Amino acid sequence: MTRNKLQLVLLLASSLTMLTACLDTDLTSGSTASNEHEHALDINTLIEQAEQARAEAGRLGFEWSVTGPLLEVAHATYKAGNHEQATTLFQEVKLQSLLAIDQARYADENWQMLVPVID
Repeated sequence: MTRNKLQLVLLLASSLTMLTACLDTDLTSGSTASNEHEHALDINTLIEQAEQARAEAGRLGFEWSVTGPLLEVAHATYKAGNHEQATTLFQEVKLQSLLAIDQARYADENWQMLVPVID
């Protein structure tokens, strides 16, 4: 690459970085009430997604034993008003449930590997 092309690429990259930084600043300067409302919607959506994923894992017979108690702790934490920690816990419930669903799909697709081969 020639020196001029390299300088042009670096100039474009730095311009894009500055533009992104300005955009992030504009987005975070919104009203606090609006942000709180969006956070409430986000956590309610997250709770619903976590519960649906857990139900699907249970329906498939692959719900992990730690997921149910973790969901109870997440609900208790949310009711206690610690929404940041509750969000983390609900995300963990959702992740564990999605992994359990993946585990169920893998088992369904690869059950033949568990059948012993008699030589």
